[in-house]
Amino acid sequence: MSWRRGEPTSQLKLAVVGIGGAGCNMITNIKRTGFSDAKLIAVNTDAASLSATKADHKVLAGESFLGGRSARTIENGKKAMEAVKENLVSMLSDRELIVLLAGLGGGAGTGGIVTLAETIKESLPNALTISYVVIPFASEGEVRINNAKYGLSEIIDLSDVTWVAFNDVLKRKFTNVPLTRAYKMMDDRLFNVVRGLASLQNLSPLPGMQNVDFAIMKELAKGSGLGYAGFGEGRTTREAFESSLVDPFGDADHKGAKGVVGILESTETAVSVEGMTYVQDVLTTNLGIPEVYFGLKPSIEMTTPKVTVYTFGVKSRMVEDFLSSMGGG
Repeated sequence: MSWRRGEPTSQLKLAVVGIGGAGCNMITNIKRTGFSDAKLIAVNTDAASLSATKADHKVLAGESFLGGRSARTIENGKKAMEAVKENLVSMLSDRELIVLLAGLGGGAGTGGIVTLAETIKESLPNALTISYVVIPFASEGEVRINNAKYGLSEIIDLSDVTWVAFNDVLKRKFTNVPLTRAYKMMDDRLFNVVRGLASLQNLSPLPGMQNVDFAIMKELAKGSGLGYAGFGEGRTTREAFESSLVDPFGDADHKGAKGVVGILESTETAVSVEGMTYVQDVLTTNLGIPEVYFGLKPSIEMTTPKVTVYTFGVKSRMVEDFLSSMGGG
C-alpha cells in the first residue's frame, strides 16, 4: 500500500516503566489522565504499593525472597529485577522507545532501574531508552544520597538519555507552594513531555524549520547522555517557547548541546513565521545548537500555544557537583 503526504504514519511504539515506589506513583498519575498512547508498566517489590498502582501491566519483583515487602537495599533491588527481567523484556520487545521512571535513593527504584536499563541495552539494543530519575532531598540522609549518586552515575552510562530532577530544587523554587502541589507540578510536566513523545510520528512542518519524526529524534538521542525535557505555554509561541526552556527542577544548560527536537501544539492559524524565526534564532545563534528540528501538532481546540522541547547533550553543574562527591555524604 502506498503512503500519501498528509496521511498519519504508524503510531510510535512507546512504553513507560515505573520502578519502585516513586516510579509507580508517576505511572499512576499518567494513567489517571486517561493517556492510552503508551504501554504503562509498574514494577515494585512492595505488593501493597503495587496493588494501589494504576497501570496497564503490574510486575511484582523479588516475591520469592522479599515476600512482597520493600527491597530496602540496592542489592535486593537488583536481585528482584533480575528475577523478572525476562518477563519485562518480553513485554518490551516490540517497543521503539522505552522511558524508565524512578526515584533514586531507595532499593527497589535505584537497583531496579540500573538492572533494567542494563538488560534493555543488552537485550533490546535497537530501542531508544530514556531514564527520568528524581534525586532525593539532602535531608533524607547520607545513605539515600549515596545510593542516588551510585544510581545516577550508572544510569547515565546505561541509558541513551537521562533526565534528572532534584527534589531540593523543587523545594527551593516553590517555597510558598504545598509539597503535594509541587509534586503535582512535577508530575504534570512529566506527563506533558511523555505525551509529546507519543505524537512524534504525526507532526506537520513549520515555516522555516526542519520537520521531525521519531527516526530523527532517535539519531540525535542515541548515546547522548544528559538530556532535558521541558514544557511551556503562553499567550504566544514566543512565550510558550521561553517557558519550555526553563528547568524548574534542575539547572540544565542548553548552550552547545548536540541537538533539539521541539513540538508546537497550536491552531494552524496561530503559527507565525516571526514566532518560529525567534525560536530558530535562540536555539541556533544564541545557544549554538547545531541541529534543530520542530514540528506542529495541530489543534482546533487550543486556546494558547504549547511548546515541548527535548534537548540532547546538555550540561548540568548540579549533576556534575552531585556526582563529583561520590563516596562522600
